Formats: sequence, structure tokens, C-alpha cells
Amino acid sequence: MNITINSIRKSTLAVILTIMASPLYALIPADAPVTHPLPKLNNAVEQRALDESAIDNNPYAVSLYQPTYILPFYHTVSPYYSIYQGNTPNDQTLSRDEIKYQFSFKVPVWQITPKDKLFLAYTQLSYWQAYAGSAYFRETNYEPEAYVSHRIDYNLVDGWTTNFINVGGMHESNGKGENLERSWNRAYVEAVSSKNGGMIILKPWVVMHDKTYEEDNPDMARYLGYGQAIAAYKYHSQVVSLTLENEAESGFSRGSEMLTWSFPLTGPLDGYVQLFSGYGQSLIEYNHYTNAIGIGVSLSDWL
Repeated sequence: MNITINSIRKSTLAVILTIMASPLYALIPADAPVTHPLPKLNNAVEQRALDESAIDNNPYAVSLYQPTYILPFYHTVSPYYSIYQGNTPNDQTLSRDEIKYQFSFKVPVWQITPKDKLFLAYTQLSYWQAYAGSAYFRETNYEPEAYVSHRIDYNLVDGWTTNFINVGGMHESNGKGENLERSWNRAYVEAVSSKNGGMIILKPWVVMHDKTYEEDNPDMARYLGYGQAIAAYKYHSQVVSLTLENEAESGFSRGSEMLTWSFPLTGPLDGYVQLFSGYGQSLIEYNHYTNAIGIGVSLSDWL
């Protein structure tokens, strides 16, 4: 039996669509322990942490991590045509319109102390040229991650609290090999702070300049930077977020901005709108500037 990368990715997408179309309780085994409804809190970060704690004693459960969504309409204004020349099925020209999706989950694996917990996480981002003459995945980024989360609850100013300090490492690559291979490894410290419906994440990282990094993309950090800042606000089940990368480090010349809005739609699904501007909407495009817009649905957001 011949199994291709594209068939594996299509199967993965089918699983995502099945999950997104199903009630969340369908993912929990019948013999899982019954839990009582959790209280509702005014702080969005505290509420999410409380909701996630419900799975701590369930060995079958995982929780969603970064935003999980599918955008059936995703339009890139200026695709990176040159990098794909001679690298598409039947030498097709890259289409501006495609499907973009991301799924992300984490698993608590060790309660080190009452305030410290070890997580394993995985995030996958894909760009599917579904509307091309011969559909193909032009880019998929794989990001396994491990981190320790420390509950700190440190009071800042004006009602803001730093809830968590996370320390971890992550690998990200596109798995293409040869001249299209892009990858990097990073270690980071992350501070998660909140006030009522607002959240701010500051995540500086150190780039590991290993052999693969130096051979395939030695200037990646120049475009993707040395950290990330995320601001999100939840209001009546709607969430607006802004993600910034490489702004201050590059003197605001090679950064990226992503603005998203999620809103109630039906059942577990929210409507999801995403705007992107800058460098590095995917690893293969780390040194390419573009603008893009996507519309679809999401299963989870930052809050």
C-alpha cells in the first residue's frame, strides 16, 4: 500500500473536521469520571486554567493549547512564487486562495509540586492548495514542545496579575528536506498576565544555532525575531487578539502582526477571522513579506 505525505495530511484534516463537528463530550470515554460543573470566574485566564484543571486526573484527556481553527477561505495577497518554482505538482503556479488550518493541544504529564506542572504540547499549521488543479499541501509546520508551568499569581499594577511563568523548549520545522527545509530550535521563558477579560503574554526566546539552522536558514531569527507578544481580550464570548513578532528587535522593519476575532457561531464552533501582515506567515516564507486574510471557524482561542 502506498501512503503519501499528502494522504496523511488529508487524513489529519479529516480528523480535525470530525472533531470540530462533534460535541466536546464525545471525546471523553464513557468510563471517564463524572465531574460537577465548574464555577464561573470574572478573570478569563483564571477561568481557562480552572476549566483545564478538570482533566488533570483523566488519563484519556487532552486540552486545546494555541488557537485551533480551519479557514476554508484564506487569501494571500503576495504569495512567495519564486520559492515554489519547480516545486509544485505538475509545476502549477501558486494560487492566492487556499485553506489554512491549525490544531494545537497539550497534555499534563507530571504534577511536580502543587504549583509546578510539566506539559507536553504539539501544534501543527498547514496551508492546503485545495483549489488548485491538482490539490497539494504547499507547507506544513510541525511544532512539538515541552514546558514547565509555574503558578505564581504575582500582583502587578492597576489590578493586573502575572498568573503563570512557563519555561520550555520547542522545535519547529517543515520536514521538506534539501533546499526547502526550514527549521529552528528555541528555549523560552513566558509570562502570562491577566486582568478581568484581558490577557498579555510576553515570550522571549533564545535561538539554538545548531548545524541544521546554520545550513538551511541562518538568518531566520533576523526575520522571526527573539520573542513574541500576545494581547487578547474576551467580551461576552467574543475574543479579539493581536500577536506581534520581531517588532522592537527589527526597529519595526521586519516584524509581523496577526489580528484575530472569534465569535459564537453554533455549538462548540466559533466564527473566526484572521488578518496577517509581515514576514513569516509560515517557515518557508520566513524572509518573505505578505498580507493575508482568512475566514472560517475555530474550536478554541487564546481565551
